Amino acid sequence: MRLVISMVLLALACWSIKTAWPLRIVHQGNFAFTKEESRRFEKYADAQYAYGMQSWMDQDPQTAVGFFRKAISRNVLHMDAWLRLAEAEAALGREENARSILVFTTDMTDRVLHWKWAQMVLALQLDVDPIFCHNANDLLTRKVLERDTLQLLHTHFNGDSQAVIAVLEPQHLAGYLDWLIGWGMAKESQAVWRAMTAQCTAPTDTALRYAHFLIGHKRIRSAMDIWQQYTNPTNALTNPGFETRITGQGFDWRCQDEKNGHWEIKRVFSESTEGNYSLQIRFAGKANVVFHHLYQIFAAAPTQRYRLTYQWKTRGITTDQGPFVEIVGYDGKGLQQNGPMMTGSHGWRQEVIDFTMPVDCHAAVVRLRRRKSMRFDSKIRGRLWVDDFQLEQVQNDPQEKPAAQRVRLSSLKRQADH
Repeated sequence: MRLVISMVLLALACWSIKTAWPLRIVHQGNFAFTKEESRRFEKYADAQYAYGMQSWMDQDPQTAVGFFRKAISRNVLHMDAWLRLAEAEAALGREENARSILVFTTDMTDRVLHWKWAQMVLALQLDVDPIFCHNANDLLTRKVLERDTLQLLHTHFNGDSQAVIAVLEPQHLAGYLDWLIGWGMAKESQAVWRAMTAQCTAPTDTALRYAHFLIGHKRIRSAMDIWQQYTNPTNALTNPGFETRITGQGFDWRCQDEKNGHWEIKRVFSESTEGNYSLQIRFAGKANVVFHHLYQIFAAAPTQRYRLTYQWKTRGITTDQGPFVEIVGYDGKGLQQNGPMMTGSHGWRQEVIDFTMPVDCHAAVVRLRRRKSMRFDSKIRGRLWVDDFQLEQVQNDPQEKPAAQRVRLSSLKRQADH
């Protein structure tokens, strides 16, 4: 009896080895891709699929079709083989067969994410827009291959954002807007923004980031409309007294510290002419600093006359080249107006700069600057505070002195006082 059992077990072991050895090769994919081997593995769907892929890579779609069909006959649910069969059929000019296969696999795997991208690409090749758009929305909903999907959508519709909007589900418009911002497509993004806000109010952070993007692309009017809607400004300038944190975004102040510590910019409490805060710029005396790292972009009407007032205070500002406030055009040429240099030690003072916007300019920049000194003692040291920037429109007055002359006279008067 023991001998019989041993013989049976030995036979089973031999059968297992004979059966398992081909499975091991199939699992590892270590094929020699010969005719004899293909016949030896013809019962294995994955092996036939691998041979089909090899033929496809060898640009032999006719042979690939045969292998893919064998793989499907061994395993009718082998979706990779179905999809590759559709590609091969299309390559042979049998596009109707390919479309039928695509529709079949899409219906079979509608709730399965794994094949969505492959089906989407195949639908694009076969001009099956319903499946293409359906799968694109599914991928975006599940946040899989989002940027690739949006790229494919935008390319398919030849960059027509209105066409993309028409097929996207409303909840994906924000993602499309973000993608357009990433590629710097300002014109296309405006259509998406209108579609988004027609559905519901956009989140504030999205709106302000979009306004920042539009400013960078010189679309000032659109940016200002969004900025005013979401920030409710009480002044023509944003955060004029530095009472809130500087965001560096949109029409707010933008500033940058120097990594080597040549200067430092920070909001300070109690040193102010209005409110609770002002902005302090401290120069460390380590370098002949060329400074332009504090500024704000603001919208303005072409040909309109404006008056900028601001407060400043200094303590121990050295060198012949002190900081000064400058106004320059942002999206047009012909505007450059400076206030006086701020040097030495002074208590709070108010300065006024009058300027007129050029005819083709819709925005300007108010910024703090310091030019390079040519003297031996050129390394600037000391502290400067600025506060309470106010911008207002003024009526054109033929009798009023030009802004440059008025600023110069103001400087001469201060020198006479000293």
